[in-house]
Amino acid sequence: MIKKRRDFNNEDVYDLRLSIAYLKDEIGIKTNTFTSNGVSVHQYQLLPKYGNGTLNYFISEDIEITMSRFQLHKDILYKPVIDKEILQICFLITGEKIIYIDEVQQIFYENRASYMASIDHFSGHSRILGKKQFKEIKVVVPKTFLINHGFLNDYDFKKLSDEKLILPITEELLNILLSIEKKDSVEKANRLYLRAKVFELIALQIELYKKNEVNPNKTTQNKILNILYDVKKFIKTNIHRNMTLTELGDEVGITGPALNKEFIRVFGCSIHDYTITEKMDHAKLLLENSQKMVYQIAEEVGYKNATHFTAAFRKKTGTTPKQFKKQL
Repeated sequence: MIKKRRDFNNEDVYDLRLSIAYLKDEIGIKTNTFTSNGVSVHQYQLLPKYGNGTLNYFISEDIEITMSRFQLHKDILYKPVIDKEILQICFLITGEKIIYIDEVQQIFYENRASYMASIDHFSGHSRILGKKQFKEIKVVVPKTFLINHGFLNDYDFKKLSDEKLILPITEELLNILLSIEKKDSVEKANRLYLRAKVFELIALQIELYKKNEVNPNKTTQNKILNILYDVKKFIKTNIHRNMTLTELGDEVGITGPALNKEFIRVFGCSIHDYTITEKMDHAKLLLENSQKMVYQIAEEVGYKNATHFTAAFRKKTGTTPKQFKKQL
């Protein structure tokens, strides 16, 4: 059985995955609470330790809306608290976020992207990328909300693990989101107003998903997270090749230095370092799970001869391939 490893390195991040608190309570301090026309509003200021900005949380009966507008000093890893069956609708107006569903599967979205998913269990975690403005509106309703209003009879909602989950935010959606976000509308918002907007958002998202099944959108193809993950995938599937930054850049339409800079920003290591790590990890898997000779493994991970491979393996792991195999 070939072992798999996590798809991210030990970057300099705020790791809050062991916290049992909601993210807003972990990284923010409550500055104000009030109730207006059936809507409870809780306002938070981001703690200076993490960055600057605000998180506003609205509750109206069975509807929860979180509006985040902040910039982090560095990335945050956190495990969302989900203690009931919910429908989650997220609209990322600005910023970058990655959701790790499990050890090998992740979804990511950025700048004018959205998703709507039914969640009954989630054991993964999320990552908000720092040093960039992050502006997101998230709507959460319980499954009972969908049952009571007949949504489950009309549409089979997607799961986080489903394909074609991420959709672009259309101008129509953006106008609704901005109307919800407006300060004067928020303070004057009442229960019926928020419910009407949530109905509208769900209906529009359902319609967009239906259209996307027929004509898949291609608007996210050139977004940087998609490009960087394509580069990772390309490196993994071409582990036998040794490509220059220029060649990789040509593959994805970005200059080599710019691509490497973005790669370091998101993953905390250079493309070269990542490539070497992948080569050596693949070599370890072959040493653990096959009877191939060292020179055969060297060729498979892109080294012209066993001597060069052995030197690189020793530099990375502190031991030679033969010694590593003997230790198994």
